[in-house]
Amino acid sequence: MNFTGLGPYKWKYKTDRPLGDEERRNCLHKEGAASKKPDYDLSVICLNSTYMELVDRWYPSKGHAVVYGVMGATPFVLGAVLMLVAALERQGSFAMWFGLAVSFLFSLVAICFFCLICLEAFRKTHYPIRVNRKNRMVYAFNSSGKIIKVSWDDLFFCKASSKSPLGERDYDIRAHVLDADGETIRDTFTLAMPHSGAEERIVDLWEYVRRYMEEDKGVVKNYELTQFCWPISGRREGVWYGIIGGFSPAAVAPYLIQLPFSPYFALITWGRLIAMYTSRVPHWPESVEAECSVADSDPYFKDWRDNPKLSFKQGMVPVIGFVIGSIFWGVATYYAVTSLLHAM
Repeated sequence: MNFTGLGPYKWKYKTDRPLGDEERRNCLHKEGAASKKPDYDLSVICLNSTYMELVDRWYPSKGHAVVYGVMGATPFVLGAVLMLVAALERQGSFAMWFGLAVSFLFSLVAICFFCLICLEAFRKTHYPIRVNRKNRMVYAFNSSGKIIKVSWDDLFFCKASSKSPLGERDYDIRAHVLDADGETIRDTFTLAMPHSGAEERIVDLWEYVRRYMEEDKGVVKNYELTQFCWPISGRREGVWYGIIGGFSPAAVAPYLIQLPFSPYFALITWGRLIAMYTSRVPHWPESVEAECSVADSDPYFKDWRDNPKLSFKQGMVPVIGFVIGSIFWGVATYYAVTSLLHAM
C-alpha cells in the first residue's frame, strides 16, 4: 500500500534535480553479477528472445487505495446527506445554515477520500515496463499514462526506498532518466520491485533483469528460472487471478493460518477487483510493438499460458478465503445497515 510515484503532490517522484548522494551510494551497476541467486520475484508478464515485460511497483498491492478510500468516504458521505436533510427541515434558522456548513465540510472530506480511490480506480489496470535486449531500449508506462522510451545504457539505476504512513519501508529498483549533463534527473520510473518490497531481495531481482540485458545466455537462464507469468499482457486480470493477487501477501503462510485473516484479504481483493474493472488496459503503440517484434518460432517465448498448474494452496485456498471473508463482510454489513435503520 505504498503509493510513491503513483499520485501527485507528496507521492510524485522528484525530478528536475541533481542525483543525490544516497542514490549514488546505492547505484546498481550493469557490469558484473550482482547476486549469485537471481530471482524473478513474481514480477514477469512475459519474456522472449527480444524483450521481457515486467509489472509495476503498485501492481502487487493494488486494491488498498480503493478500500481505504471507500472506508474513509462512506461515513462522511452519510454524514453529509443526513446533515443536509436535517438542515432543510429547519428552513431559515441558524440550525439550517450550520447544517449546510457541516454538510459542505463533510463533502470536502469525502472528495479527498474519493481522490484516494482514484489513485487505483478509473486509471490503468497496470503500468508495464519492457526491456528490449536486441535494441537495448526500455519502455515504461508512467502513472499519468505517458510512455517513457529511453536507452538501457543511458539509465541510472539505484536501490530506492519509501515509506507509507502505516506500513513498513518498501524498496524498489529506481530508474532515472538523466539530462545530457549526466547529473540532472529529468524523469523517473520504477524498473521493478520485489513482490514483498523487501530490501534483501532487491539485488536478486536486479540480477534477474541485468543478466537478461547484459549476458549472452541471459534469455536462456531467465526462461528456465521463470515459473509464473501474470496473465495481463494486453488484457485485464481475471477474477481468479485477482483473488490470487489479493491474497498473495498471505501465500507464504500455511492455509490454516491464512483463513482466520480472510476477512481482511477479502476486503483488499474486492478493492483490487473494483480497481481492475474500472480501469483501462494499457496497450503499447504500434511503433513500440514494431520495435519489439518476436519471431513465431521463438523457443524462449513464455507467458501466462505456460504457467504450471497451480496447487490447491496456490489456486483454491485464496478462493475459499475470499468466499469466507466475503460472507463475513456481507453479514457485518447487513447487521450494520439494519441497526442504523432501526436507530433512525
